[in-house]
Amino acid sequence: MNPNINSSHKRSLAVENGGRFRGQFWDVVGQKSFLSVAFQDFFCKEVMIMKELVTAEQMRRSDAFAIEHQHMASPVLMERAALAVADEILQHQNPDKILAVCGTGNNGGDGAAAARILRLRGYDAEICPVGNPEKYSEGMRTQMKIAGNYRIPVVNNPVFTEYTVIIDALFGTGLSRAVTGAYAEVIDQINESHVPVVSVDIPSGIHTDTGAVLGTAVHAAATVTFAFEKPGLLLPPGSVCSGTVYQAEIGVSGCFLPGEPRYYRMEQKDLLPFRKRNPLGNKGTFGKILAVAGSREICGAALLCSEAAFRAGAGMVRVLTEENNRLPFLLKLPEAMLSLYRDGEPLPEETLTGALEWSDLALIGPGLGTGDTARELVKWLLSGSSIPVVIDADALNLIAREPSLLKKASCPTVVTPHLGEMARLTGKSISALKQNLPAAALDFAKEFHTVCVLKDARTVVASPKGTLFINSSGCSALATAGSGDVLTGILASLLVQQKNAGSSLPAECVAAAAVFLHGLLGEQAAGQMSEASVLAGDLIRMLEHTDPLA
Repeated sequence: MNPNINSSHKRSLAVENGGRFRGQFWDVVGQKSFLSVAFQDFFCKEVMIMKELVTAEQMRRSDAFAIEHQHMASPVLMERAALAVADEILQHQNPDKILAVCGTGNNGGDGAAAARILRLRGYDAEICPVGNPEKYSEGMRTQMKIAGNYRIPVVNNPVFTEYTVIIDALFGTGLSRAVTGAYAEVIDQINESHVPVVSVDIPSGIHTDTGAVLGTAVHAAATVTFAFEKPGLLLPPGSVCSGTVYQAEIGVSGCFLPGEPRYYRMEQKDLLPFRKRNPLGNKGTFGKILAVAGSREICGAALLCSEAAFRAGAGMVRVLTEENNRLPFLLKLPEAMLSLYRDGEPLPEETLTGALEWSDLALIGPGLGTGDTARELVKWLLSGSSIPVVIDADALNLIAREPSLLKKASCPTVVTPHLGEMARLTGKSISALKQNLPAAALDFAKEFHTVCVLKDARTVVASPKGTLFINSSGCSALATAGSGDVLTGILASLLVQQKNAGSSLPAECVAAAAVFLHGLLGEQAAGQMSEASVLAGDLIRMLEHTDPLA
């Protein structure tokens, strides 16, 4: 085993000036460690900070490494975790009467220690242990002994409504099976009490890696998570159950095995490299996009993705579209150049070749249709292009019928399916996909050697190398016709600008930035009107107001 150890205080991926990292990254061989440069795929010229998330297994391994190799005693880690929980309650909750509901594992020990700390600070705190005492972990057994020595009250049949805050310390990140029996009853009683709950590390009943509800789950007002955020805190329904998430530093470094998936999320400040503009640039500098979009019946999607590409900073956009769309573009988006064909007639080879040679990057699919002409366009672009291609909408539906179109692509690709399109691409049901969005995206990215932007309430971005971003921006304002077309235009725009600027930032990172920016636009639009009234065009208009440093 040769794990990478991230002991960065910020728990983040940080890259500066062509690959110099802020924070500490360690390679560990046996019990020897040495400083190393990790995440070489993320070298870039700008400073970027992306928060790293860990799975249940990665967290277990990290805890073990801290104890066994960094000599951080387990009781010290538990005390620091408990202090973080106690501090959150005192800062953000009503601590008049506190009940710590504790399971048999170390998560329960954290809760018992938090109750003791609050009691010693003068607050009315009690402990409710759940489960067989004979199955206590060493940490939980120790904390219950300490609580007894300090005469912390223990209650076995509490009336939950009598308390002003409940500490949920039943299960930690290791839970992998459905909650049943007495534990399920306690969770249901906690939820029915409507008393604010602070969960320890993760709401009990939530799967750490997927956010799934394992039978039943606590609905917390806040969650104090330790060392790193967990994917299940961001992915629904876990994100809904977690409330406000507070990340607490307790002295645990990240321990990662070579080749295993790595999870990240972006924050608004991470958009800075994508929103800067070279003052010496020109329209060619900022990239030429070929948008293969629109059909005889549908023009709106082509207009939306093309305008979004412009507004997100692309220098030029050429639209390869059906002849009937000439007038709408001349009226609505005269900045776009047009290359035209007639549906049902042979594609003009010279026109297609010229458009492709002119372009730095292409997008295909919005409003394209799924007829013979559309299929020929998808085949032509994916088989004959060497420039990157963003694939969306109808192009994905055509690939679902003929997967070899994507497998045999001669160019780098980014696919942007929503769950319905992903179901058609994979042959899996939407419900099956929703059970584990990260796995679905990672598997598809690896199989087709593409960057996969799997769109849902929490969009995930996966690379063939096993890097995954979970998006944390957005709201229901994005659930409107044309929103995906806007995202496609933004994504193509950011990709081409990074490409032309000579950035070595990988496509999955740029895609994650586009998704995050798109979510922010939805939030900003919803701030000016109701979420239900936002149109896709409103998202485009928000681009001029989006400040990554706000």
